[in-house]
Amino acid sequence: MKKNRTRLLTVIAAVAAVTIASGFTPAGQASDLGDGPRYEGMEYLQGGATNAIDGPQPAVDQLADEIVKTTDGVVQRIADRRSALPFGQIYPDGNAPAQLSTYPAPAEIAASDQYSVQVHHGTVKDSFVYETQSRKPDTNLEKDTSWTSFSFSGAVTVAVTKLAGDATGCMVRPSSARIATVFTDHTCFFTLTKPLNLSVEFTPNTTNPVLHPMLVFANPPEVDVPQPGDPDVLYLGPGIHRLGRDVPVHSNETIYLAGGAWVEAAFKGTGVHDVVFKGRGIVSGLFLDTGDQEANKGQPGLIDLASSENVVVDGITFVDGPRFNVRVLGSDVTLHNLKVMSWWYSTDCVWAGSFSLTEGNFCKVNDDSLKPMLGPAVIRDNVVWQLENGAPFMISWNIKEDQSDFHIYNNDVIHAEHYWLSPQAIFRARHATPGHMQRYLFENIRVEDANWRLFYIILENTKWYDPALGFGQISDLIFRDITADTPFTRPSVVAGIDPEHQVRDVTFLNVHMNGVCAAKAEDGNFQIDPATTDHIRIMKSMGGNCQTPGASSSSGG
Repeated sequence: MKKNRTRLLTVIAAVAAVTIASGFTPAGQASDLGDGPRYEGMEYLQGGATNAIDGPQPAVDQLADEIVKTTDGVVQRIADRRSALPFGQIYPDGNAPAQLSTYPAPAEIAASDQYSVQVHHGTVKDSFVYETQSRKPDTNLEKDTSWTSFSFSGAVTVAVTKLAGDATGCMVRPSSARIATVFTDHTCFFTLTKPLNLSVEFTPNTTNPVLHPMLVFANPPEVDVPQPGDPDVLYLGPGIHRLGRDVPVHSNETIYLAGGAWVEAAFKGTGVHDVVFKGRGIVSGLFLDTGDQEANKGQPGLIDLASSENVVVDGITFVDGPRFNVRVLGSDVTLHNLKVMSWWYSTDCVWAGSFSLTEGNFCKVNDDSLKPMLGPAVIRDNVVWQLENGAPFMISWNIKEDQSDFHIYNNDVIHAEHYWLSPQAIFRARHATPGHMQRYLFENIRVEDANWRLFYIILENTKWYDPALGFGQISDLIFRDITADTPFTRPSVVAGIDPEHQVRDVTFLNVHMNGVCAAKAEDGNFQIDPATTDHIRIMKSMGGNCQTPGASSSSGG
């Protein structure tokens, strides 16, 4: 270990000079001739007719502006309600002094045999590396996943050492973070100046399947931390806590998991309000795992709150859930900086109710990751590593009531391991209920290392739904500034279920696929059903180029 510390110190000077860019610069704004931005492309109408797009599309721009305005108001409403909660603050003080906190694991927890991590912040500290083994061997492509977690402000240099296997270099995802690395003696060095959830990958194994993933969760400093002994706080300090399943959650309660806490629990509540989960601890669902896909369907989620109101879940890591992970349904919900890793089908990552903010989370699961299904809602600044099942963005799965107003932006999909289940896609809707899903704005979405399918937006009659209940529709979707510069082997599909139950008024704007900025169906291998769709637009900003990845026109909130 002394050798590692010495090597780290010798590399600091080379790494510390690296400036980390926080985004990209637009290649250029669309022309404004007094009548709005101008576009070119093709519109596909019901029955098979087409219209050429050559000029402004004010209805599209107006819809996007309306969605942003509505959802920015949602973010402010949630912030106002969150501010009234004891221990509801989640954002650090930007003027706080530079600091670093690492979290030793309980003695009973074995360290990863694949990686070790050290963090330099004036002095060198070890950051414990956990490891979870793959659980679904018939389909999981990976062997395990290792991760470490620390909190900091200022600047830190991280050293990730590969303990097993060969390595010739390294990289850090998401690529949008533009993190420069230095590789020497099986160690990857890089400097961080802001909190990020990252994947550190060693060549030659940086594309699917990455057999031994290594994740770095660089958190912001904790704020608004409760103290032990508070009667309204369930305080779980460092060490192992075996609470079991169906742990009751009460209104006006804070559940705090300190860094170094390993909690075996599944929390459950109905009709609760003013609840905060927070901390840097870990919730493990391995104690619930039966080892069988079908048997696991009877197991609970790790947090399951129904009909809830004014709930915050912040900072916690969730591993090895055998069913869904964090589901908080109701209203005024914040899911912030959660880290989730699960292996089985039906292990959805996070799902928040109406008037919700899902922000800054990391999902590495084997079912749907981010679920814009209950609106209005904002989903932003998340990172997804999708396993073989599910979708990074799931627009509908049997939602029965009408839903509207979703802003999903500035998210990264760093891997999607889809390889054999046909309907899988990055953006997916499998809508089979009477609800009308409408008014979605997806923008600034960056997709890396994915080659199966980009869009699958359909209405269908599935085995999970009684068609006698009737069907709904999907409308008013905008996908703007989407970058997926990888070849996809399956076409993107847009289809309703019959001429009366359509997918309609969908705009694909500045979608950059495999080096092409799409302006017609052939550019992106789109299959658009003429009988069950209407007003499907594929277009790009006038001038021939998509915006450079990362450019956004939204206010962001």
